[in-house]
Amino acid sequence: MDAISMQTLKPSMGIEFSRILLPRPGIDIRKWAVIACDQFTSQPEIWKELEARIGDSPSTLHCIYPECYLGSADEEERIKRIQHRMKEYIESGILVETEPGMVLVERKTPHTYRRGMVIALDLEQYDYRPGTKPLIRPTEQTVLERLPPRIKIRKGASIEFPHTLILLNDFHAHVIDALFSLYTHTVPTYDVELLLGAGRVRGWFIRKEKVNHILMELLRKNLEHNSFVYAVGDGNHSLASAKSFWEEMKNQVPPSQQSTHPARYTLAELVSLYDTGIQFHPIHRILHPLEPSLFLEYLRTFTPLQVQKAHSFEELKKVVTEHPFWVGLVDQRELRTVHLLRPTTHTVTEMVQHAIDAFQSSNPTIRVDYIHGDESFHSLSTRPNTIGIYLPGLPKEQLFPLIESEGILPRKAFSIGEALEKRFYLEGRKISVS
Repeated sequence: MDAISMQTLKPSMGIEFSRILLPRPGIDIRKWAVIACDQFTSQPEIWKELEARIGDSPSTLHCIYPECYLGSADEEERIKRIQHRMKEYIESGILVETEPGMVLVERKTPHTYRRGMVIALDLEQYDYRPGTKPLIRPTEQTVLERLPPRIKIRKGASIEFPHTLILLNDFHAHVIDALFSLYTHTVPTYDVELLLGAGRVRGWFIRKEKVNHILMELLRKNLEHNSFVYAVGDGNHSLASAKSFWEEMKNQVPPSQQSTHPARYTLAELVSLYDTGIQFHPIHRILHPLEPSLFLEYLRTFTPLQVQKAHSFEELKKVVTEHPFWVGLVDQRELRTVHLLRPTTHTVTEMVQHAIDAFQSSNPTIRVDYIHGDESFHSLSTRPNTIGIYLPGLPKEQLFPLIESEGILPRKAFSIGEALEKRFYLEGRKISVS
């Protein structure tokens, strides 16, 4: 990192203590907190269930656009309703603004337990363009076509509610552990059982003056050992949309006011990469409709292969997870393990994604689905005219070195947990000056 960049980073370390919006006492936080909008995109019935259970009660459900509804005929009307409800929640006092600060968050899910802190990030220290090396870095390819709907929603919105998870490379000074040991012995600001059986979340609001010094020192200690300390773990496209919106807004803001403009910052939850609750899961690929043998034939032209039959799905998984640059191919008739003999990338997932992209460009009618979980993968792969590609997980310790050397990973390179382990909307922040 050059000297100018280091001088710029020393005062803020890429973060900002913003005023945070929380529901006032008496609001049913169980109905207020809702799962991220990019979950259950192929299961609108889950969103219908939430709508029925929440009704017109105050809820972040009324302030987000579930992506299963993107492109619907009432899109413009939905966005207007979202923007109106945000203003209503502020003007009626349903949302109360704190002093500048942050929220320490403890999240229990059916399978994991993690801790983090909700704080604002400086979008000037983030860039999703390939070749850039900012302090806050994306982890996967940004698909520009996915940004316009998100930017459209953000325009005219008075509040943002974050579902972005940022991974903190804090091996040299355990930031989250230190803050929790100091500040979570008191009664939490909120403590609620989440809908959909997603577990429980507790939060402690901490004022800036209590935490500023120790947090900055811990972050600086990590930056002394690393060229960057933040990587986007979940919500790459949400963060990219916030950045694009700020770049557009910046042209309309006098330079003297840019450092304090609320659109320059965005809330996110920072979580230590080394937290035991942060588990990287593979994201498998499903190709359909096609004759399954066609993809294997194409793969033979893409790279030299060694192909073996697997006698069971468990055997296939064992080979793929224990040996580098092996993948599994599953269809209605066969289970096969495939060794890619001449790796051309640092990860097998990236190499396979290159092959899929090239194959799909010559076969545009073929659809690619990205699947979490072994059970769902096996079930979907064995449907007619379908082939599944089973991939290994990415060891999380490799993430920051890979981002440093490669820039970004292919899209859907890994997942942090299952859908119900994702972040729920709860805290908000004003993003407009009016």
